[in-house]
Amino acid sequence: MKGEWCYFKSYFSADECKSILERSKALTFREATLGESGDTENSGHRKSKVAWVYPELFPDLYDTLWKLERRANKEWFGFHVDNLEYIQIAEYDGNIQGEYKKHQDVFYINGSERHRKLSAVIQLSDPNEYEGGDLQFFDCLYYPDAADIRQQGTVIFFPSFIYHQANPVTSGIRYSLAAWFEGPRWR
Repeated sequence: MKGEWCYFKSYFSADECKSILERSKALTFREATLGESGDTENSGHRKSKVAWVYPELFPDLYDTLWKLERRANKEWFGFHVDNLEYIQIAEYDGNIQGEYKKHQDVFYINGSERHRKLSAVIQLSDPNEYEGGDLQFFDCLYYPDAADIRQQGTVIFFPSFIYHQANPVTSGIRYSLAAWFEGPRWR
């Protein structure tokens, strides 16, 4: 592993981000839950609305993110990843101080033969349209530039076991995508 994260600043254009948001209006948003199956009590740990972004509706997005993951993984991480299983869009609303407190994306004790290996967060909103809401990492040797990863269209990749959070949005609405790339169980 060459680093704890890598990012591609403004990889998606503003028009591409707007297109993703426009197409997302057809999705069913619900209150966010915790855990792999969404059955873990939230208890205020996550305040956002989410919707699943399926490949049938967004084949271009899946294709683009898969190709970008191949590049990031080859250049930075070297993990055994063979699938992009899920993409989720999240809405963090400043009216409710939308956030997702410190967590990991990997589920070690799920009994599955597969684990999330790489996570990606894609910034869809223009940073001038909301306040707060920064993506924050914990226990890293180095940290990404907060202003860079806040830029619309930026994609950041990091190992799914790294603790991170979405800080509270204090005004406006922040939209982001989360994508999880899976592979055989960590050993």
